[in-house]
Amino acid sequence: MTSQNPQVFVVGATGYIGSHLLRSAHKVTTAFGTSSSGKHGLLRLRIEAPSEFDYTQVVPGDVILLTAAISNPDICARDHAQAWAANVTGTSEFIHRVIDRNARVVFFSSDTVYGERAEEFDESSPVTPTGEYAVMKHEVEQQFVGNSSFKTIRLSYVFSREDKFSLYLANCSAKSIVAELFHPFLRAIVHRNDVIEGALSLAMNWDSINSQIVNFGGPMVLSRIDFAESLQKINLPNLHYSVMEPDPSFFINRPRVIAMTSPIFAKLLQRSPRTLGEAALMEYGTPLDVYFPS
Repeated sequence: MTSQNPQVFVVGATGYIGSHLLRSAHKVTTAFGTSSSGKHGLLRLRIEAPSEFDYTQVVPGDVILLTAAISNPDICARDHAQAWAANVTGTSEFIHRVIDRNARVVFFSSDTVYGERAEEFDESSPVTPTGEYAVMKHEVEQQFVGNSSFKTIRLSYVFSREDKFSLYLANCSAKSIVAELFHPFLRAIVHRNDVIEGALSLAMNWDSINSQIVNFGGPMVLSRIDFAESLQKINLPNLHYSVMEPDPSFFINRPRVIAMTSPIFAKLLQRSPRTLGEAALMEYGTPLDVYFPS
C-alpha cells in the first residue's frame, strides 16, 4: 500500500461479489465493509434507509464500491415498490451523500441496461433497459451522468464455482439429474476474480480512466450450452443435460442475447479478461483429459 491509495468501502460486503471484493481490498489499501446487520466487524448500512448511516466515517478521496442491491429480476418485477426503495431511492440518496463528502462511487450496474443485442457493442452503445431491474439500474446511472465522482460498472454474468448456475450444474451432476438448459440465453460471461481485480484497479486508478462507464464482460459471448460443456470438460464429466426453450415470460425481465464487449476492461486488468475455460481451470483445477488423454 502507498500513501496515495484511497480508503475503500465495499457496500454489500456479505454478498457474492462484495465478500471477495472486501477480502482483496484489504490487501491493497485500508478497507471497510458494510452489511445490513453490521455484524462481524462490518459497518451497518441498510441501503433502503441510508439516513441511518454514519457518514462521518467517509472522508474526501475515499472510494465506495457499491455492490448492494435487490438483484433478482423477478423480485424486482413482483415486489416493485420494495425493490425501488432499495435499488433507486435509497441507493441514490446514499450516493449523493457520499459524493457531497468529496468521496467517489463505483456503482455496480448490469449489462441488461443495454437490452437485447446480438451484435457486438461497447460502452458507446445506447441503452434500452429490459426488465425492472435494468430500469432501476439505469435510473440511478442517469442521476449522475457527467458527475466526475461517479463511475458505473456494467456487469455481465459473473462466473465462479459459487455462482448459481455453476452450483446447479454441479448438483445435477452429483445427483445424476439431467440439467435443463434454457436456450437461447447468451452472455459475455466474466470471471469473478476479473471483476474484483478490475473494480479495485478502477478505484486505485480513477483519473486514468476517462470513461464514466466500463463494461465488465468476458472475451466470448456464450450460451448456457457452452457454459455447461466447459464445466463438463473441466470438472463435471458425469453431467448430462437437455436443452429447452424457456416460456416467453422468462424473457420479459431477461434479454436473450447481450453481446457486450469493452476496450476499457482489458486496460484496467492490463491483460485480456479470462475465457470461461481459463476461469474454470482456476476454480476447479486441472482438466481430466490431462490425466486420462483420449
